[in-house]
Amino acid sequence: MIGHIPTPMRIAAAVLWTALLAYLMLSPGKATLAEDLSSAFGGTELTDAMGHALLALVETVLVFGALRPFIGVQRALVLTCAFVIALGTVLEFAQLWIPFRGANVLDFAAHCVGVGVGAWGLWAVRRFAVGRYSTPER
Repeated sequence: MIGHIPTPMRIAAAVLWTALLAYLMLSPGKATLAEDLSSAFGGTELTDAMGHALLALVETVLVFGALRPFIGVQRALVLTCAFVIALGTVLEFAQLWIPFRGANVLDFAAHCVGVGVGAWGLWAVRRFAVGRYSTPER
């Protein structure tokens, strides 16, 4: 259960994942880990968009896990969504100045979908499972 993971570990996971996300989105497009990952999954615009959605989904879950102990469930979910969408916006826009990269509306939309799916999943778990397995939170 994620509720049993110590808060410092949650924060470290969120920070490290954010750093990985920034590295992947801001590294130049030629001969990099980002290009290798893209090629491994097909290298199409659709597979890249799916990668953005998956990265954003994981980012949403980890940031929520880091914030929740400090500010409560509802506020953490709202702030998490705002932060992860803002981060995606900044990183996607910054790609305009990265060699062999470019901002892409499909990637940004996929990022937002990943945030939405992650937020919905967190809400659903808290709504339907928390009462059965643990005590309610703030």
